[in-house]
Amino acid sequence: LVSFGPWRIARCCCFLIWHAKVKDQTDVVSVHTLKGIEFLEKCSAYVKDRCVVEQQYASSLRNLVKKHQSKKKDDDHFTSNIAFREILNELNDLAGQHEVMVEGFQDRVLTEITRLVKEFKEQRKRLLAEVDRLEQNRVSAIESMKKAKKEYEKACREAELSDSKYKKADADINLSRAEVEKARSNSIARTQQAESAKSTYASELGKTNDYQRQFYSELLPNVLQKLQEMDEDRIGQVRRLFCVCVEVESSVIPIVQRCFDGMLQEANKVDPAADSLTLVDRYRSGYGLPEEFPFVDLNPPAPAASATVGEVQNGLSNGTDGACPRTNSLGSCRLDSKQLHRAYSGRKKGGTLRRIFGNKWSEDHAKEFADLPPSQQCKQVEEQMFRCEKTIEKTQAEKQGLLKMKGLYAANPSYGDPVVVAGQLERCENELKVAATELQRLKALHAEATSRLNMPINATSVPFVNTSASKHTKRSSVSDESLSRNSDASPRNSSSQDVHSCLASESSFRNVDSDCDSANNVYYNNDMDDTMILGKATALYDFAGGSEGMISIRQSEQLLILEVDTGDGWTKVRRTKPCPDYEGFVPSSYLKLEFYGDT
Repeated sequence: LVSFGPWRIARCCCFLIWHAKVKDQTDVVSVHTLKGIEFLEKCSAYVKDRCVVEQQYASSLRNLVKKHQSKKKDDDHFTSNIAFREILNELNDLAGQHEVMVEGFQDRVLTEITRLVKEFKEQRKRLLAEVDRLEQNRVSAIESMKKAKKEYEKACREAELSDSKYKKADADINLSRAEVEKARSNSIARTQQAESAKSTYASELGKTNDYQRQFYSELLPNVLQKLQEMDEDRIGQVRRLFCVCVEVESSVIPIVQRCFDGMLQEANKVDPAADSLTLVDRYRSGYGLPEEFPFVDLNPPAPAASATVGEVQNGLSNGTDGACPRTNSLGSCRLDSKQLHRAYSGRKKGGTLRRIFGNKWSEDHAKEFADLPPSQQCKQVEEQMFRCEKTIEKTQAEKQGLLKMKGLYAANPSYGDPVVVAGQLERCENELKVAATELQRLKALHAEATSRLNMPINATSVPFVNTSASKHTKRSSVSDESLSRNSDASPRNSSSQDVHSCLASESSFRNVDSDCDSANNVYYNNDMDDTMILGKATALYDFAGGSEGMISIRQSEQLLILEVDTGDGWTKVRRTKPCPDYEGFVPSSYLKLEFYGDT
């Protein structure tokens, strides 16, 4: 700014420029400083608008992240979905950095600009007031000098007039000596007054010149120098604030770059093959390949009146029963996978646990596991087993700590009451027993689910075993009612009714097999209630039973399967011969299961 015209003129104006020109230049300086402060306010408005833009951008990014965040956790297992979720998180962090920029602008720039504008306005007002005061003093000195000059001019004119009158009176012989003396005295007085006015004028002139010299050489340049320093300071502050703005933006660049790097890393983690394997792992059923469709003999059956037991047995061995052919299954009367699932999970889940253990086991997991295919059951049970083992480890560690504390309290009762610790130890023991029982149940459930892996997907026939042919109609109705309870209470179609009729026929043939073939080691008492027999089982180990609802078994003992394991680890069986505890529940892992047909 030193090279600017206003400042140079203000410094060199001492006696070389007129007052009007100096006044014009001070006005220019005043306008220039005012525009400088207004420019600073303009910068403040720019920063405010920038903050609004950054804040709106950050809010838009956050709304975008919130809009596209998945509320379902089912897809979190795939690498593409995980990468997208992490990219959204990085984008949310990026929005946070824009908010940090807004905070930096507000704290480091806007506050500083507001303070500087206030200070510069006050300083400019004070300096311009000082210029006005100095100018007013200079004008007052000039006015005093002009007034003294006018008085001096007046005194000189009066002195000249008095002197001319005295000379005329002295030359006039008609005037008396007294009149001449009076004229001389008046002339002397006027001359003295003129000298006095001259002295006053000279004094005022000297003061005015001195002040004017000081005004143009010292006073005004000093004030203008302060205005220059103020303006230069203002420009320097603008430069500094511009640098601060850049620093605020550049300070978030490393974090923004890390956000971009994180996005790139997550994008590189997307693995198509892994997603395919994840899909297979999540929805793998564990069923084997479906069995081949049997041959259906459509020849008309022999008359029922002439059919003998041997013919019926031959029909069974040939895989047909007249109206419903049979080849190790129900053939065309085969149930679909959903009906099989209903047959397996129809009975009330959790009843076994409530009968044996009371209500301490929840039905939720049993229901959830029963609704899953074998492979998924194994997976879910393994997760439950892992959590159960972690709980046991944690409880055992707590127990060890309580034992040490109990010993310390017993050695020094002042530390605490051993009875309280004993209660806590008892609680830990109970928790360990419960957890151990749960772990054993989960292991049995896992073994049962593993045993059902690789079953044919169309192995859905559920045969019946009846006590006599005379009860055929009754057992058929019971079977229909059982399947009706196992369904989802939805209307049956014609194919389901055909299945029930075929199942009834199958139950009759099972009755003939049970009467004629002793190799199956199956014994039925006519007093037993009609129950759907799913197959036979062989005990692998001895089981003592001991609780309500359970029965004891011996190794290699032959049993009948009444209810399959629905996820609780227990199977309901019946002995082949009547006895006091002929029917009850045993662990599924203690049995070798052989279902009738393709059950």
